[in-house]
Amino acid sequence: MRPLIIAHRGASHLAPENTLTAFRLAKTLGADGFECDVQITRDRHLVVAHDYLTDLKTGVHGNIPDMDFDDLRQLDFGKWKSPEFAGEKIPTFEEVLEAAQDFRMVHIELKPYLDRDEEIVDRVIDAVLDAGLEEKAVLTSFEYGTLRRVKERMPQMATCAMTLSPESQLSQPATFWEKLGLKKTDPLVEKLSSPQALSEAAALLEDPSSLDEENSVLIYYLKDRLDFLYSIFPGMSLAEILQQYYYQTDFVNYVSQFGFPVDYVGPEYHAFFRDKDLVSNAHAHGFKVAPWPVGVDSRDDLRQLFRLDPELVVTNKPEVAVSILTGLGQWDESSKEG
Repeated sequence: MRPLIIAHRGASHLAPENTLTAFRLAKTLGADGFECDVQITRDRHLVVAHDYLTDLKTGVHGNIPDMDFDDLRQLDFGKWKSPEFAGEKIPTFEEVLEAAQDFRMVHIELKPYLDRDEEIVDRVIDAVLDAGLEEKAVLTSFEYGTLRRVKERMPQMATCAMTLSPESQLSQPATFWEKLGLKKTDPLVEKLSSPQALSEAAALLEDPSSLDEENSVLIYYLKDRLDFLYSIFPGMSLAEILQQYYYQTDFVNYVSQFGFPVDYVGPEYHAFFRDKDLVSNAHAHGFKVAPWPVGVDSRDDLRQLFRLDPELVVTNKPEVAVSILTGLGQWDESSKEG
């Protein structure tokens, strides 16, 4: 069966992520679906954006859960990628669902902020139903209580339990840290790339005065990543969060012990490369498999994933994935409906 190609935040390698342009481009490039991230603004609008903070994508400091929609709509979410995308606005979830009508599948990551957004499940499901996309939608989350609420509200809605290593939240190439004001030779780069990266980040946030004012964006970024972890595990300390990730080492077995059904498991790519039996183990437990990328996925990454035969692959480069499948010649056009 031909795996589905799901464009990660749209065609995010070529266009600004999580924008209508990126989603529409994904269709042009041959993707079967796309993945998007949903948050709630202060005035309770559903918007699509990955980071809580706006700094890296707009150049304006802000935190989406603490901002009103009209203010967010004034910001430019495209120019950071290239001048040709200047003027791109943050999309509403409803606008994104309209763009999803022409696809076979849409993955919707629920991003509640800390413990403030219990309504996000009902709001998202209502919007999906209004758009008539309930048979195409897969609701995904790293916060498993959120997935439980999805199944309680609508058992037939497909869900995907996501996981990653907490260190990968901070593992970035030197060029990324340079954009945040650090130099390759800065000792912080080494600290934030070490196995103790999370603890180092937490220490920086406890004493931000240890950084120069020019590194303020770095502080905002680290806070965003740690807020994400605290949102996945509300009320837990950093030590308790790390313990939870230890329990998830065998993720398929971990998910199989949930007290509610899950349709897909979604570890990031390298978990599959480390464990060649992950797909077969998932299938043995009745799960479909949805690998997704951390950073920019390579052609070699995609080739390795296709050899493992998952049901779908989430990728920043749908055009590369499509070309690989075409070159492999394993699936003809008739198998796309499988």
